[in-house]
Amino acid sequence: MKSTHVVNHIFIVFGIALILIYGKHIIFPLIFALLIYFLIKSITKFAEKNRIIRLHFPDWIKNLLGSLIIFSVIYFCGKLLVVNLEKLVESFTTFKPNLIQIVKSLDQEYGLDISDEMHHFISDFKIDPYINPILNAVSGFMGSLIMMLFYLLFLFIEEPMFRKKLVLITKDIDKHNDTKDLLSDMQHAITHYVGLKTLISLISAVSCFIAMLLFGLHSALFWAFFIFILNFIPVVGSTFSVFLPTLFALIQFGDGTVALFLLLTLVSIQTLVGNVVEPKLMGDSLNISPLVAILALSFWGAIWGLTGMMVSVPITVIIIILLSKIESTKSIAIMLSQNGKLEKE
Repeated sequence: MKSTHVVNHIFIVFGIALILIYGKHIIFPLIFALLIYFLIKSITKFAEKNRIIRLHFPDWIKNLLGSLIIFSVIYFCGKLLVVNLEKLVESFTTFKPNLIQIVKSLDQEYGLDISDEMHHFISDFKIDPYINPILNAVSGFMGSLIMMLFYLLFLFIEEPMFRKKLVLITKDIDKHNDTKDLLSDMQHAITHYVGLKTLISLISAVSCFIAMLLFGLHSALFWAFFIFILNFIPVVGSTFSVFLPTLFALIQFGDGTVALFLLLTLVSIQTLVGNVVEPKLMGDSLNISPLVAILALSFWGAIWGLTGMMVSVPITVIIIILLSKIESTKSIAIMLSQNGKLEKE
């Protein structure tokens, strides 16, 4: 009997994986629309602290304004990101002499005798194969915005209907109240996490963007976007996110001193945000284990490529939050969390 259950679970897992792979163009916009839905809920919740907005603005107007703000930001940032990536590909050839000069300097300093081999490698090296997948992912994401908007619209339409359906399903008043409280707790926890984590990542990315602009780093918006995405990965993401911009600064300027100062600036920003801003804002909110984050990144990357990697950590944290709110699965949530502590009741 137990072996039959195991086989059934294996088939279910494979079935879900196949649905995710072949239903990517339908499911991914829906999942991202859900993330935007929770982000809008977080924005409206913050806006409702203002008495005028809370009393005189109906929910549909607050949701509409929140949607317009988020989709406008996504659209314009996406367009700027595409332009930045295209310029990065075009200008990379102008930075190759700097890289060759760095190799020659290492040869002279340490007697490595690698300049000839590296000269041929650098001359033949093209950045297009590395940037084009990112460019395609961003372009594909931009193309899905209309579908996401429709999904979001129907999510808001369905929201009050869902509560009515819940009343019809749970005729037992006590059971209905318990289920209602559970769903309310889940929505609050997910909204809290998505809103605050997005804000923290945005603070870090904008601060690093300003620093990179001041240093004159090429395609600073792309590197800021890179930092924004990686900041969703605890510990590892914020650490790793500063090294690629620094390496590119070394190639662009051909000067280790400039790259070193940029690295120190970016590390200082990430340290300040990670150790001061994030604990103050997030408090005891549930977060994901770094190991689980890397596994989630690998899984969703294998399923949906770069677009899957973008949403891997928020999706996984939402799953952990859902597990943490159900008594029978709370132990799984503890194992998947960063420090074993779930959100305070």
